[in-house]
Amino acid sequence: MLQYMFNQITFYIALGLVLFVPGYALLLAIFGQRKILSNLERFIISFGLSLISVDFIYFSFSGLHISITRLSTFLGILFFSFICFAIYKFRTSSNVEKENSLFDFSKNQFVLILLLLFLTIFIKTAYLSDTVFPTATDMGHHMYWAKWMVENHQLPTYESMPDFIIGEHLIFGAIALLSGADFFSAFPVIILLLINLLGILTVFIFTLRIFKNKTIATLTLLFLGVLYAIASPQAKFVSGGVIGNIMGNFLMPLAFYFYYRAFEFLESASMPDKNSKTFLALAIFTTFGLFYTHHLTAFIFLFIFALLVIIFLAVNFKNFKEILTKIFHIAFSPQVLSVFVIGLIFFFFIFTPNYFKTSAVDTAVGAPSKDTRVGLTIANLRSSIGEARLALGFIGLLILSSRFKKRSFGYTIIFAWTAMIFIMSTLPNVLFINLPSNRIGNYLSYPVAILSAYALYFVFRSKSKTQEESFIVSSNLLKIGFTIILAFVLVDGISDSTLAFKNQSDLRPLAQTFNASEYLGKNLTDSDMVLKDHNYITADSWIKLFFMRGYKYPLSRGYFKRYEDTTKPREMCTLTMISAPNSNDARACFAQTSTNFIIVNPQFDSAQFKKSKDFNQIYSNPEINIYYRTN
Repeated sequence: MLQYMFNQITFYIALGLVLFVPGYALLLAIFGQRKILSNLERFIISFGLSLISVDFIYFSFSGLHISITRLSTFLGILFFSFICFAIYKFRTSSNVEKENSLFDFSKNQFVLILLLLFLTIFIKTAYLSDTVFPTATDMGHHMYWAKWMVENHQLPTYESMPDFIIGEHLIFGAIALLSGADFFSAFPVIILLLINLLGILTVFIFTLRIFKNKTIATLTLLFLGVLYAIASPQAKFVSGGVIGNIMGNFLMPLAFYFYYRAFEFLESASMPDKNSKTFLALAIFTTFGLFYTHHLTAFIFLFIFALLVIIFLAVNFKNFKEILTKIFHIAFSPQVLSVFVIGLIFFFFIFTPNYFKTSAVDTAVGAPSKDTRVGLTIANLRSSIGEARLALGFIGLLILSSRFKKRSFGYTIIFAWTAMIFIMSTLPNVLFINLPSNRIGNYLSYPVAILSAYALYFVFRSKSKTQEESFIVSSNLLKIGFTIILAFVLVDGISDSTLAFKNQSDLRPLAQTFNASEYLGKNLTDSDMVLKDHNYITADSWIKLFFMRGYKYPLSRGYFKRYEDTTKPREMCTLTMISAPNSNDARACFAQTSTNFIIVNPQFDSAQFKKSKDFNQIYSNPEINIYYRTN
């Protein structure tokens, strides 16, 4: 009991040390106690900056050839935080500004926000309570690299595979090092859930800053947090271990938040101040962190940012020279240039991401090569985003466009965010994008949630500040309409959350997979090669964590449809050695790969091995059979 309590305390201390302390110390060094950020903003932003800061601490370790251990991790974070705190004490000013009234919530507003957050956490955790177990394929792949880092005390090289990005794994490795948490525990899912919640809160403060309206921001929590809390990219992605998307949907809105704060002065045609330069430096810092965390999110971010710049400069063409002059004034400031140059040095000379190669770029750009990349239909978007949210989001986009003001930089961000992802996911051939359309379409739920909140507020607001915005229809009719639409939204949005209360899963197949893997891992020699099946074995991607002999060890028979994909021919040995182990082709494959152990599900693949004199069964349980090839 005492050991359990000690482990829990250690884990929570590690969480705070890795995910909060570095970012909070950095904000202290930059802003001190000045109320340019509210306490809520400071709390949320600290997590995002911590994610990026820990990444760069590890990159520094790599450049300085410092071994990654529990002690070096602790000292690295402590040293970074101490330097930031020293800068804060050196720059401390007695001038304490008054906190922005935008974040002064009334008692009723505060209670409503807490209620929405409680419902968000309750629904997600209710769903995850039955899906938290280490079975997800993506999570198994990612945790292999985090465990590799912990065991080898250095950053993973990914064996020349550009699909994996270093920023997806460093946080998990850091927390495992400091806390001693087992990768087969719930801690990876807990981390992802925390990042998912912080991404939602980032959208909340971002929306509040843009619209300067607490009701719209609170409604955004409803549409992004409570409604569709299970559907992708929410709790389903958390339990599935879709790490890059979860982190990307935190860092991309955070980057937009910083860019908005940097260029907010453009909306009032005023001159930029030192805060604009600081926020732009933080925006660039966050952008570099995004590029180190997930290549798909970074790819989407570049397209959104390009459309944002084009739209804003186009609608402000008459003030083009004035706007560029102001932008250059802050872009070429010392703090912005220093962050940009340091980021480039890290990117090109200290640790360059694997995907930053011509071959990786070629796979993302070009004509769609598969049916899954030719674009989504409206019906596809409706099923993934939600019918009510998609409809309200479209209405919100129309209202936003009609009320668009030339210098409204915040409105431009939301418009570009929505429009670009919609184009990329439905018309990828227009932009020559060769990426899975459904993966891009999942990013649309965040800006659509903002637009849905904006539409619901704008159409049914009870009072207007100007006669121009007054209602034509009676208030009673508005109340009836509001009630009907709200009921439709709530029913449609919460329907998927009923999955949170399904029957408990049968964990016996999971336990049997792990028991068999542990047994085999203890009895393998360096010359042995293992082949497993991905089709019928539960949590098969986690088997490699028992061996730790390389990402592609053991070999794996993939989904059958992949061997039939004419657009991407694959090797056939992994299929043949299990499906027809006695064939001449299989014998040639066994000789070529040196495979001598086979892991299969006895309900689907057993007879062909039992009938063969070349195989002996060495392990058996209801879900797993292991065969040894004797010849």
